[in-house]
Parts: sequence; structure tokens; C-alpha cells
Amino acid sequence: MDFTSVAGIVAEYNPFHRGHGHQLAEIRRTLGPVPVVAVMSGSLTQRGELPLWDKWQRAALALAGGVDLVLELPVTGSLQSAQGFARTGVSCLAATGVVTHLSFGCEARDPALLLRLAREQFSPEEWQQALGQGLSYARAAEALASRRDPAYQALFTGSNNLLALEYLKALEAYPGLTPLPVHRSGTAYGEAALERDRLPSATALRRGIVERGLTEAACDGLLAAEVPLCRQYLTERKPGFGAGRLDALVSWTLETAGPGAFARRTQVSEGLEDRIWKNRRAGSFQGIVEACSTKRYPASRIRRLLWQWLLSSEAVPFAGAARESPRYLRVLGFRETGRQLLRTMKQRAALPVLTGIQKDTLAKAPDEVFRQQLALDLRAQDLYDLLTEGKITGRDYKNKPVMAPCPPERGKGPACG
Repeated sequence: MDFTSVAGIVAEYNPFHRGHGHQLAEIRRTLGPVPVVAVMSGSLTQRGELPLWDKWQRAALALAGGVDLVLELPVTGSLQSAQGFARTGVSCLAATGVVTHLSFGCEARDPALLLRLAREQFSPEEWQQALGQGLSYARAAEALASRRDPAYQALFTGSNNLLALEYLKALEAYPGLTPLPVHRSGTAYGEAALERDRLPSATALRRGIVERGLTEAACDGLLAAEVPLCRQYLTERKPGFGAGRLDALVSWTLETAGPGAFARRTQVSEGLEDRIWKNRRAGSFQGIVEACSTKRYPASRIRRLLWQWLLSSEAVPFAGAARESPRYLRVLGFRETGRQLLRTMKQRAALPVLTGIQKDTLAKAPDEVFRQQLALDLRAQDLYDLLTEGKITGRDYKNKPVMAPCPPERGKGPACG
């Protein structure tokens, strides 16, 4: 099959909801009934949290929602700042050899203004002055941009705009990918309350499901095809994890190491390793986060650093693996159109396409970066299982990509659940 246009999305899908369905509908309204490839966070999210359900379950929900092919965003991308998250995701989509458009949500109604801001350049001296005021990276960027043009101020009011800017910057390295912004409507990002008849925020949906299950409001936030799957997931495992296990892991590993090891293995900077080491006995993972967080160092950054620490070792440092571009494309699930895309990718992809992990995959890694990046992904899933199930079962070696039973009818949403 000749895929003239293929849309790509970088996402968390934690979980896939009606807002994501709206994005797919807008993509196909603009480009026609095109295939959609999603690069999705795996076992840890960019907020520095465990996702509600595992990567295969979330891939199944995305397929039910109309995505054709789901690839895993390496944990070296999902545990980075917005810049690293966007850069890694876009790199994966470009490496498929089939994706022609990058779609992303944004609050801005004038994408041209976003594009103009993405092209602005600020000197190291300007950055140093802004960051020297104790501002976070995002707030420093807002101050610099607003000083250059007051019209930019409005672009910093939504989290989707900030990530959209990073996507546009990442696209500069891939002129073959065309940006396709979709205006985000509905409940604001991060909003904790579920509201009927409005597109939900993933935060509100997660909280609603964890606290009250699949209520009418939660089901209203999902696509109809997802509801049976979510009911099944809830019968298999109650959402959440053993916080005590995580607290013990982070406390012990910090206690038996030191700030030097933390600095070598993670993406820490500005002496933040000393701050984390000083507060290592705060009593819990969340206690360390709260003790170390400031206006300059948001809680999400501290959480990501702690997860980086737990995943890495001297032989497999997160920082070193994350400095490199992705070395493979891992398939989590596909529909029939996705299966056809995979056939084309075998001819065009710039990276190896992994549809399964064998016992000797790490040993046969083509280079050291490949081995380290994959080792971190495997550790992330093992850690997810340890915290949510109480044991490690090596599911990455056992689980095959999810295969959706039937394709959605283009333009009408999912046809099966």
C-alpha cells in the first residue's frame, strides 16, 4: 500500500480519552482517512509518575480509539524535560520512514505565532540572566520571549503550548515532517474535576478512575470502545501501587551511594545532586520531592531525577543513554493498517524495528547505546511490575504487540471495542 500521508503523534495516553479522539478526528478531517502512528510513553511518564495502566493496556486503548500503530517512546525520552521528550519522540517518528506530518495539541488559536516564537534565538547571556533570577526553565523562557515581543506572553498560559513549542523546535532537524497543530478545547490541562459533556483532562480522568472507578462521568470522558477494556483492567488490578516499596527503594539506594554517583548517572545539574543527597532521609519518595522542590526546581523535575536514579547504574547511566538519539523502534500494538505500515517500515525505517524482545536481544545489541537504552526500558517495566504487582516477571520478554481485532471505520470513530 502506498502511504502518501501518515500522521504521527507523541503522547502519553494516560489514558487515551475523548480529547485524543478529537485530535484524531481533526487530523483526518484535514488530511483525509490517513493512518496515524503514535509514539507513546511506556512504563514511566514525563510527569515523573507511573501510568494508570501498563504500556500494552494503554496501547490497546489507543488502538480502540483509532490509532493504527503504537510505538514505545524510550524511557530516555519520557523521563526528560519537555525539550527532551519532544526531541526523542519526533526523532522516533522521523526514523519510521513513513510519517509525513506531526500533529500536536495547543491552546494557541494562531499557530503562526507559535512557529515564529519557536524560531526565536536567545543568547547564553540572556539565558544566564533570566535563570539567575531563580526562575525555572519555562518561566525564564516566558520572561525572555515576552520581553522581545509582548504578543508572546499569551502563548505561555497553557502546558500544551509549551510542549508545542518544543515540537516545532525539534522539527527543524526534520524538514520532511510537516507540523499539524490541533487546537485544544475542553477542560484545561491538569484540571482535577471531571465535567460532563466536555473533553476531559487526563489528570481528572485518572483521579476519577482511581478514586471512584468507572462512574458515569469517567465513562463520558472515554470513547465508548474503551469502556469494556477499562472495566476489564479494573477487575484485573486496582489502580495504584505500593508507595512503601518505592520509599524503601529510593531511601536505601541514595543512602548507600552519594552525590557524586547521582551526578554521574542522572541528568542533574547546578549542584542539585547535593540538595537531593542532603534530603535523602526525608522519609519517602514524596518527602524528598517536597523537600527539594522550589520555584526553580519543579516537583516534576525532582521526580524524574529520582526515577532516573532508580533505573540506572554505573554500567548503564541514564544521563549517557539519554544524550544519544533513539537506537530502535519498539512496537507495542497495531491494527491492520498498522501491520501494513510495519511492512513498509521494514524497507524505509532508519532504525531497527523491534516486535519482540528475546533473551539474547541485549547481548546481540549492535552498539553500546542501543544496549543501554533498551536495558533502561526493560528496567522501567520491571520496576513498574515490582511496584504494582509486588514481583518482577520479565513481561517485556513475554508480551507480544497488541493486535486490534478490527479497524475503525474512518471518519466515524472506533468500530469495535
